[in-house]
Amino acid sequence: MENYFRKCRLLPAMTLLGGLALASCVNSDYDFNEVDATMGFGGEGLELPGSSTDTIKLADVLDLGDDDCVKVRPNGDYVFEQVGDNVEPAQPEIAPISVTQRQSVSYDIDINVEPATRSAGDARAVTVVLSADGDMQSFEYDGDKPAEVVGLDYAETDANLSFSLHFPAGLSSVVASLDEISIQMPSFMELSDVSANIGADGSWSIDGSRIVFSNITTSRDLTVSARVSRLRFGVSDELGSLGIEGDKIVLDGRVHVSMNSVATVSGGSIEGLTASSDFAIDDMQITSVTGRFDPEIDLDNLGDVEITGVPDFLTDGNVRVDLYNPQILLTLNSDLNMGGFVGGTLTSWKDGQPIASVTVPEMAVRAGGMTEMCICRNGEGIEDYDVVQVVSELSTLIETIPDRITFEGTARADRNQTCEFELGHRYTVQPAYRVEAPIAFAENAQIVYKDTIDEWHEDIEDFELSDNSYITFTANIENRVPAYLTLSAYAIDVDGQRMGDDEIKVEVSNTVIASADGETSSETPLTIRVSQNDGRALSRLDGLVFDVTASASDGGANPVEGMTLNSEKHFLIARDIKIKLVGTLIGDFN
Repeated sequence: MENYFRKCRLLPAMTLLGGLALASCVNSDYDFNEVDATMGFGGEGLELPGSSTDTIKLADVLDLGDDDCVKVRPNGDYVFEQVGDNVEPAQPEIAPISVTQRQSVSYDIDINVEPATRSAGDARAVTVVLSADGDMQSFEYDGDKPAEVVGLDYAETDANLSFSLHFPAGLSSVVASLDEISIQMPSFMELSDVSANIGADGSWSIDGSRIVFSNITTSRDLTVSARVSRLRFGVSDELGSLGIEGDKIVLDGRVHVSMNSVATVSGGSIEGLTASSDFAIDDMQITSVTGRFDPEIDLDNLGDVEITGVPDFLTDGNVRVDLYNPQILLTLNSDLNMGGFVGGTLTSWKDGQPIASVTVPEMAVRAGGMTEMCICRNGEGIEDYDVVQVVSELSTLIETIPDRITFEGTARADRNQTCEFELGHRYTVQPAYRVEAPIAFAENAQIVYKDTIDEWHEDIEDFELSDNSYITFTANIENRVPAYLTLSAYAIDVDGQRMGDDEIKVEVSNTVIASADGETSSETPLTIRVSQNDGRALSRLDGLVFDVTASASDGGANPVEGMTLNSEKHFLIARDIKIKLVGTLIGDFN
C-alpha cells in the first residue's frame, strides 16, 4: 500500500506547487532578511492537472517475508499456512497370550478281537478282526484374555504335540501289522508337521485334526509328533470346545483312538489286549490372532501448531479473520491391520488463554496405511482426501490470530472389524497436521493495512493554510480486489504523535466498492480532504497515517465471499487524480 500512497502524494505535491510558484516570482537578487517574505498562494481554487497511477497489484501492497504465515502460491493465491510440531506416535500393543495346562489324564485302550473265519488249510489258523474305539487322553487348558481382545476367531500357535501308543506285549508275535489306526483331536485344533515311526510299509494322512495311519508295524510303539498350528475359536464337537469365558480363554478336549484291522493268526493268545498311551501338548504361546480388538491408541495430542510470522495486516485489533474455508489437514499413518476412528477438540490460544474451541467429530481411519483427512468449514470443491469433515465453526479458531492451535485427540480402533493382530508387537500410529487457509473472505471478514507517509516537515514547515482553507485529493479508483476498501487517515507531528482533528483533520468520502467476482473491476469516486483547524498546525505536520480496512461487505450489505486474494490478478488503479487547494496556502520565508 505504501507504493500506492507514494504514487499519489498529496501534500508534497502541494509543496512542490508552492515551490515552483515561489521560484518564478522572486528575484535572486533580493535579500530576504530585509523584506517581509510572507506570501500566499491559492484563492478560489488552485488545482494540479489530472494523472493516474500505474497498476498497483496486491503483491505491491502486501509485503510478506519468507517466514510469514501467509504465503503466496505459484498461481499467486494468498494462503495462511502453518505446520504442526512433530508429535510422538501412538504405539498400541497387546501382550501375548499364554494358555497353560490345567489337567491332563491318559487312558488305556482295550483292543477287541472277534473271529471272522477259520482257515481251511490250517485248522489252527483263524482270521480275526481287531478293533478299538476309545479315548486315549483328556486335557484342559486355560489362559488370561487381554482386556483389549474383544473376540477371537483364530489363534496361531507353535505348540508341540507328541504321543506314543504302546502296543501290548506279544501282539507283534501274532499280528505283524495293523491295517489302520485313526487319531482324532478336537476339531478346534489344526495340526501340521506330523512325523511318525510307522515302518517302511506304513503311511499316514492328515485332515485338519484327524491323523490316519495305515500298515502300522506292531514291532515297536507308534510314536507321533506334530505341531498345533492353529486354534479355532467358537468351534466345538463331541471331543471338546474352545472359547472365551469372561476374562479367560478356556479349552478342553479328548483324543480319540479308533483301530480296525483284519489278521490271520495261527498261534498265540490275542485275548485281553490293552494298549496304553503317553500324550503331551506344550503350553501354548499365542502370538498371532484373528478376531476383533480394542487396543489403546494413545493420541491425546494430535499436534500443536505455533503461529509465527504474522504479517502486520493481520495484527490490528480490528482484524477479524473470518475466512471462507479454512482447513485443518490431518494425516494418520498406521500399520495396524484394522481401521479406526479419530476426533477431538481444536483450541486456539492467545497469551496463554483459550480464545476459541471447536469439536471435530470422529472420522474413519483406514487400516494399514495413510489416511488423509481434511477438516474444513465447508466441503465445496474439496477433493483428493480420504475423509472430508465439515466443521462450520472452524474459522472461529483464527478470527483473532492466535499464538498457537492445539489438537487434543481421541482415537479408537474399530472393535467390530475382524483382522489379524500380532501379539507382543508394537504398532505405530503417527499423526501430523497443518493449518491451510486460503485468504478468501467470508461474510464478516476484515483485515487492516496500515501505512505511514512521513518526513514532510522540512518541506512544509514554512507553510500554513489560511482560515477555512483545505486541500482535496480526488480520484476514480478502479478496484479488481474482491473486497471493500475503507480508507481513514490522521495526521502525525514531527515526533510521530497523532495530531487531533482540532489541529489537522483528514476526511475520506466513502468506501471503495469491491470487485464482485475478482475478474471485473468496480469504479468508485474517492475524495480525501485535509483541513487545518489550528493556525500553525501545518508547520508541525510531518505526515499521515493511513488505515485501509479490507472487508467482505459494506457495513454488512452485499458481501463478496469465497474468492481467494491473488497477488497478481487483483489490483488497484487511481485514475484522474486531482489535487486542489481551496483557500490560501501561506508561505512564511522570513
